[in-house]
Amino acid sequence: MAKGGLLRFLAAGAVLAALAVPSGLAATPASDHARAEAALSNIRAAVAAIMDAENDATNGPARYVQAAHRAINLLVGRGDSAFDPAAGDPVGAIGEVNHLLDRRATPPFVPALHGVLVNLQSAVANLGDAAKAHGLGAYQNDVSQALQTMEIAEGRSGTFDVFGGMRGAIANTELGVPAGAPTENGCAAPHVAGYGLWHGWLVWHAVKLDGGPIATAGSSIVKKEGSMLVLYTPAAAMVHHLCAADVKHHAATHASVQHASVQVTKAPAARLIRVADTGGDGAVSYTMAQATAGKTVYSTHCASCHGANLQGVAAPAIAGKEFLTTAHTNGYSVSILNTIVTQNMPFNDPGSLKPGEYADVMAYLLASNCFPAGKTAFPTNPGSHFGTVKLSIPAHPAGTPDKNGVCPVK
Repeated sequence: MAKGGLLRFLAAGAVLAALAVPSGLAATPASDHARAEAALSNIRAAVAAIMDAENDATNGPARYVQAAHRAINLLVGRGDSAFDPAAGDPVGAIGEVNHLLDRRATPPFVPALHGVLVNLQSAVANLGDAAKAHGLGAYQNDVSQALQTMEIAEGRSGTFDVFGGMRGAIANTELGVPAGAPTENGCAAPHVAGYGLWHGWLVWHAVKLDGGPIATAGSSIVKKEGSMLVLYTPAAAMVHHLCAADVKHHAATHASVQHASVQVTKAPAARLIRVADTGGDGAVSYTMAQATAGKTVYSTHCASCHGANLQGVAAPAIAGKEFLTTAHTNGYSVSILNTIVTQNMPFNDPGSLKPGEYADVMAYLLASNCFPAGKTAFPTNPGSHFGTVKLSIPAHPAGTPDKNGVCPVK
């Protein structure tokens, strides 16, 4: 995990605050699907702007700087002489993502989009450095980092799903459903051409077999069912499992409403811990065995940048009073932290660890931040309601914190 990791995007704040959206340009799309597609289009256009300059043999320093500014414009919606409104809408990719995150509800695309936002803001910081770089070597170094984080933000093939980043959010959630398109219950088989949704997850897309071209990108399984081709998303297997659990839950509830109510109120207290007294959903769990295993993973892949004591070396602190104060100020939840860790880390090879290793590292971070362990393991595939409570300094630390507020893990 190198410099520019967990909290790198904060450095872009001053740059973003100074950027204005030009007046007189076309209004941004209104639907969630259109905003997601616009964000993806702008990310791709920003990458293309850099690559076009890289591939032009006649380039000079001014052309490289112009390309960096143009890429920034496409990400943040800034207008200047290099900005072409036809290449992307004036809000920019970051603006579109912020619009999608600006809501009270927490649909399943929220954690993924937090990861997209972090990477885009990090890319803006790198591109800003590139535009001011002295010499081609320094420019290339900054641009290479920007391209890497923009690639992650766009989404690429992964171990656990077809796409990560914005492409993954569009492929697996309601962001993939165009405005006005017919939708059905994703737990059931499709009856007509359209989209199957379950609590914001996109389960399938049913298409009529009429001889026309069919786009299968983002699909995990494709099946012919009657007169339709059904494209199942990577989220389908998880959703079908949750559908079955939901049916059992409702059956138990109808059998004994009063008994079920007692179980619902008592079970979380016995099995799950909360990282902040905020109430509501979003409880978090991990075991001390995970934390111990996570310490080894952290030492191998993370300590060189974040430090053996988690106080930061080439990257920010990720445990203790300073980290938790910053996390609380920025509204971080365990879900957001998990998204950053699994999508961005290790910084030199994002997403390269196994699911169990990421879960163990998260357990180690929770234990190091003095949150109590339980009997339920930190999940390798958390749902949309897992870990949504905000991080803050524990009122009653588990263990004995050191002077930095870090609890040692044996």
